[in-house]
Amino acid sequence: MGKIFTNPNQLEEWIEAAEVIQAQFGIEKALGYVIGEKFYNLVSMLHAFHTRIRAIDEERKKPNYNPIRERTYGNSKLIENLDETYEDEKARVIEAEGLLFKFVSLINQVFYPHEILKYFQSHPRLGAMGHITSEEQYEFMVSTGAIPHSLDTEIEDALIFGDMMKHFGVS
Repeated sequence: MGKIFTNPNQLEEWIEAAEVIQAQFGIEKALGYVIGEKFYNLVSMLHAFHTRIRAIDEERKKPNYNPIRERTYGNSKLIENLDETYEDEKARVIEAEGLLFKFVSLINQVFYPHEILKYFQSHPRLGAMGHITSEEQYEFMVSTGAIPHSLDTEIEDALIFGDMMKHFGVS
């Protein structure tokens, strides 16, 4: 069992769902689901793993580095060993990179390259809300704070979007 998915057929199930979405709602919704939501989430996850590894690397450089961290939440105490967390995150990076490679292959088996290119060129909104809400609904959710939107989230999404395009060989 992997560290990321408990279901070993998760990617295939997402592909099957995308095929159903395509048949019922069209190519744009299907690609929004499989690339704009599911693939985006995996690339975003990979970014988070790398961020955590960099943060631990910075901690390790400190002269009085101690890998043990204790946090108290209410009546509970959480003890974390940063060295163990670092190794776990490195393993997750390797797994995520393998999943992304496999996912691209599966997506390319179902959708034509020109469809994928057109999707990326449309500059889609990313994430689950990106493809299931109208522009008005999305803007309302942003304005009420239901969807985080800041310069930082825009930059992070731009970096993730660039990585997504690289995985598909789109420039």
